Amino acid sequence: MSLGKDSIYILMSNIYSKGMAYLFYFITAFLLGTEAFGILKGLMPIADTLTIFFSSGIPPAIAKFLAEEKEVNINKYIPILYLMILLSIVGFILTPYIKYILGGHYLTLDTSLYFAIGFCIISSTLIAFSRGILQGLLKMKYLSSTWIVEYTVKVILVFVLTLYFGIFGSLLSISLSYLIAGIFGIYLIYKALKKKLDFKKLVDMKNITRNIFSDFNLKVLKYSIPIALTSSSYRLFGDIDSVVIMSIMGGFWSGIYGYTSLISRGIFMFASAVSIPLLPRISKTKDLNLLKEGIIQNTIFSSIFVLGCLFFPEIPLMAFFKIANPEGILCLRILAISSLFMSYYTLISSALQGLGYAKISFYIILFGLVLNIVLNLILVNAYGIVGGSLATLITSIAVFLIGVFAILRIKKHNYLIS
Repeated sequence: MSLGKDSIYILMSNIYSKGMAYLFYFITAFLLGTEAFGILKGLMPIADTLTIFFSSGIPPAIAKFLAEEKEVNINKYIPILYLMILLSIVGFILTPYIKYILGGHYLTLDTSLYFAIGFCIISSTLIAFSRGILQGLLKMKYLSSTWIVEYTVKVILVFVLTLYFGIFGSLLSISLSYLIAGIFGIYLIYKALKKKLDFKKLVDMKNITRNIFSDFNLKVLKYSIPIALTSSSYRLFGDIDSVVIMSIMGGFWSGIYGYTSLISRGIFMFASAVSIPLLPRISKTKDLNLLKEGIIQNTIFSSIFVLGCLFFPEIPLMAFFKIANPEGILCLRILAISSLFMSYYTLISSALQGLGYAKISFYIILFGLVLNIVLNLILVNAYGIVGGSLATLITSIAVFLIGVFAILRIKKHNYLIS
């Protein structure tokens, strides 16, 4: 199946998932109010970043190694699942102490909310593992359906759980959706392999404990470290503005900014639709022309969305959140441009990881993260939430340009070798 067809599958699931994500946030915004919603939006980047770092960094590495195999043997990847669970438990233990690093308004939040984030980390392991296997098998139709199940369950649960348990319930609905979608993902692997997956291997503790730190697992883990650092840094990069605004300005302004950043993120459903199948395909072929094809697709998909945010920003703000103040409108315009640059870097990062240059991808986004933190601390204090959007725009352009330079250097190097 071509990259274009694979991208369509992921795009369709992304459109559905993004729509359900909007519904998720609309429900929480309606039930919680602006300030409590701002707290949730301030916690979500922390939950996502820690989940990626402790759980979701390994699956892209699994996809890379699996895509390169001539004969598929899924059973040897099973101990990696338990390695992921072990790492997620470490993340759960460390989560309550994150508030002391973040400081400010984060210190005032109840500890139970941080434990809810920790539970998100543990519960995400099964679905993350399933997606890594399905991505490596190039089963994009199956892979896309895992997001559909996850977000459907999340929206079904969030209304009741938020109504009765507030912010804690919102976070709990995420954990439960991970668990249910993870079970579904294992079933899809079983189906994709035409029932060749040995379920006994999933619970064979003797085999698992013997192989959990095998040379192969450690090789996958070693390659996953820069990917995990890249992905978690990338996730935090996109939300460091929200984190700084929450810490400095509190829940209300974090909520206003959260509305605009949520809408601007719509562009990433197009970028991820291309980047997810791009990584294993470049890993298999080493053909950089696929990146060019992906950038063209992303431009076609994204142009209408970006133009809409630039010229009619008040429409989505009023439609979804009933608030369109001047600061929010200006932030949405700035963040739409920023998201476009970062969507291109998403494709560049996938290409670098597929070519075996995961460390370069990490170094670039790490530079961007540090720059973004510094600029946000300066500009949020000076210009409020508009300063947060400006900081993200400046850093997004810088990261994109460095990524382009890295790809051109790699392309020139490979050309000279050949």
